[in-house]
Amino acid sequence: MHSLIGFISDAHGNGRAFDRGVSLLLQNGAAHIFFLGDAIGYIPSTAVLDSLERLGNAVECIRGNHEAMLLAGPINPAREPMYQLEALRPNLCRYLDIISSWPVLRRQDINGWNVLMVHGSPADPTYGYVYPDSDLASFSPEADWVFMGNTHHPFIRECGGTHYVNVGSCGMPRDDGRYGSVALFDPNARSVRILRFDISKECRQVLEQYPAVHPSVRDLFERKSPAVEGEMM
Repeated sequence: MHSLIGFISDAHGNGRAFDRGVSLLLQNGAAHIFFLGDAIGYIPSTAVLDSLERLGNAVECIRGNHEAMLLAGPINPAREPMYQLEALRPNLCRYLDIISSWPVLRRQDINGWNVLMVHGSPADPTYGYVYPDSDLASFSPEADWVFMGNTHHPFIRECGGTHYVNVGSCGMPRDDGRYGSVALFDPNARSVRILRFDISKECRQVLEQYPAVHPSVRDLFERKSPAVEGEMM
């Protein structure tokens, strides 16, 4: 696998934003795409799973913490108003086997680079959180590159000879709620680009469609930051 590789994560039911992110990766030359988990959660929609089904083998998936919580179920009633997973469960019958088949991590040789893909962190592939200011020295991933999501905060850092890339969230960013993010990896050039794109319209549409989305989740889309990581597209 020598071509550009796309990474996308944390769509959380925001199907239109997910589709925008996939299209952006393809338009910028991605020959293959990896989805790093959390197709569901917060927004009770199957739209992202529907898109993944249409995309077929063009996108390979990893299980996120929201998929893991759904499969482990039932959800803590105190958390359900925010997570919206039990509300979604009756619509997921045809997808449960597919979600169950997603691995918790992928380790792959890409053009001679040892690449580890997780949703969370090298130490906790599903539930770990790695932020832009997290201590990376505690990890021993035995990889040249680590790609991850879960925090919804994108960054690119190097520590101990390993490049760590959090690809952020395509559908529910937590740094600036207006701009989704994806990552494009060029293994030949040994480089990664974080691409940002305006999802304001898509977010308004999905929140209108699903009025039960929790107020704390709605507030995420109102966040603004004076400095946004990545290239604005």
